[in-house]
Amino acid sequence: MNIPDRVTVLGVPYTVERGGVEPDENGTCSPSTRTIRLREGMCPEEEAQTYLHELVHAILAGLARNEEYEDEALTQGLAIGLQMALFP
Repeated sequence: MNIPDRVTVLGVPYTVERGGVEPDENGTCSPSTRTIRLREGMCPEEEAQTYLHELVHAILAGLARNEEYEDEALTQGLAIGLQMALFP
């Protein structure tokens, strides 16, 4: 999967960066700074799943679904489902 440097989520532009995450994290999404960050050095499949995971967070934030935004099980399930549907 080719991960873009920029993505628009519900009309809001986000920058996608590599690095800048805590050592125990694969990625982060910050709606306030409109940034998705991915840990460097992941294998392509892990990077794609992490990108989709953070993208789901951005979508939920854009929909003002604050409770679901914090739900890691829901977010990860949607990311895995998207990855399997888009990249079988």
